[in-house]
Amino acid sequence: MAVALVACSGDEPEPPPLAQRFVSAADAPGSTIDTVEVRETADAIDPFVSLFSQHMVDADRDEMTAVFTDADFQSAGTEVRFIGEEHSPDEPHIFSSFYELGSEDGAASALEWLMTDSTKPCPESCATVVSEFDVSGIPDGSGVRRLTTAEAIDAAGTDEQIPRDSYWVGFTVGSSVYTMEFAGPPGSVTVQEAQEIAGAYYDRLAGG
Repeated sequence: MAVALVACSGDEPEPPPLAQRFVSAADAPGSTIDTVEVRETADAIDPFVSLFSQHMVDADRDEMTAVFTDADFQSAGTEVRFIGEEHSPDEPHIFSSFYELGSEDGAASALEWLMTDSTKPCPESCATVVSEFDVSGIPDGSGVRRLTTAEAIDAAGTDEQIPRDSYWVGFTVGSSVYTMEFAGPPGSVTVQEAQEIAGAYYDRLAGG
């Protein structure tokens, strides 16, 4: 379902095939494709906003529609992998997504919006600590950590929340935005592991 666009100048490379646009086993050794949380794609703005806004922290759908329409939205997809012998919510998961826009400027504006959403507090809760971190080896890469502990949930959370630690990285390659989130129970994931996965993902997509 990915739509490949080539700049009129011919300088911009064609986006890779759909299956290559997500974090792979080579990018994250020991990971396995998640058959419970299956791949999702969209190639029109309305189904994209309806589907992908559910995966955002606190997305305003009207604002999301305007931002991605202005960025000349083409297509998007998301896929999940997990690390462990068998699928379980207690195992670390890797969520990777791509957003194909009409230009590099469109990709930059989409990444800025995604970064802003990733730094928002959880709605109706003060239990999540949000911080940014430097992303090494990825030009203009953005990194956000979201940490929710059991103690914080007891003090200021909601019944729906669970302890979770996640590291989100976003970057652009040409007219595409790519994001990767490495998440699991506190203590099961580290920023170093997230950096390694994101770095391998970027290098493969950028041809590095």
